Amino acid sequence: MRRWLRLALALSPFGLTAMTFVWLMTTNPFVAPFVARGTDQLAITLEREMARTVNPEWLVPRFQDAVAAKDLDRIELHIDLAQAYQIPLPPETLTLAGDIVAAQSGFVANSLSCAQCAVDISSCRSIAQLGACAVPFEVSPAGDLNALRRAGVNYATGAEVDELDLGLALVGLGATAAIVVSGGTSGTIKLGAGLIRTARRLGSLTPDFARILGGAARLPVNWSRVPAYLGGRAPLDEITDTVQLARLGAIAADLGRLRRNTDTAQALVLMRHIDSAEDAARLARVSDAAGPNTRRIMQVLGKSRVFRAMVRLSDATIGALAFGYALIVQILVFCGQQCGNLCLRRLRRLI
Repeated sequence: MRRWLRLALALSPFGLTAMTFVWLMTTNPFVAPFVARGTDQLAITLEREMARTVNPEWLVPRFQDAVAAKDLDRIELHIDLAQAYQIPLPPETLTLAGDIVAAQSGFVANSLSCAQCAVDISSCRSIAQLGACAVPFEVSPAGDLNALRRAGVNYATGAEVDELDLGLALVGLGATAAIVVSGGTSGTIKLGAGLIRTARRLGSLTPDFARILGGAARLPVNWSRVPAYLGGRAPLDEITDTVQLARLGAIAADLGRLRRNTDTAQALVLMRHIDSAEDAARLARVSDAAGPNTRRIMQVLGKSRVFRAMVRLSDATIGALAFGYALIVQILVFCGQQCGNLCLRRLRRLI
């Protein structure tokens, strides 16, 4: 009896661990092993990765390359990083950078007027001017109506209709009328639609993302009802399929959120990292956590590394792995103990 009691006591830790592990496995912890980090947790993770990456050995050569290339955006980015992480930069290179910044600022100050930039986006001489002048016009009802007018004229004359430009105009007008519902406020959707239009004209859209947007913008349009809609006598759903339009609106909402969390210039640059609607949603989530620092985080860590930081192992998966490891260790310890006891008994018999 005592022998069996000792055996039961010896096996009880192993048994409890095994039962817990079996119970955890019944919850299917490996079906969805990764979960999204919360906004605060993501912000901490990204800042930790930045602090680990940005050091003098990483920053100084890149700053010198930016100065040699006279790349104003990269120069300002690396100066900001040096200030944020208290990294000294070479004085002579810093002086050259100051001269480049002064020259570029003078060029911008003497560039074409904001009104001309708003009308002709190709005349904008800088991202900053484009963000200040062109985007406000593009996100206004006037910009949407102008795009719809262009599409109507092209349709009437038999010219090719720009489907994406038309779709974005309908998204913007629908957002103004609070018809398109895509999870964001109408202002955010409208802002995102204008941002897409501006990025497209600027050439900031990746080919994959442009193709996805083009597919989402292939909308049926009842051109005979457009005049009535423009006159306020017909709802948007008499012109096009608003359910299909909402898909494009959802992408616009994510990009509008990106713009609100950063600024126009940053958002236009960051759109070069977007290859799909999922990328747009992920980047919007990153901007929720990083705010105005989103661009420099993407620049330093890269798209893949940032997106990987957005997820972590779920608690259930960690628990299952821990109990699985404990179970294996206990089995090995138990087997080792039994082998040791067997060897010890045989040794005693020999003695």
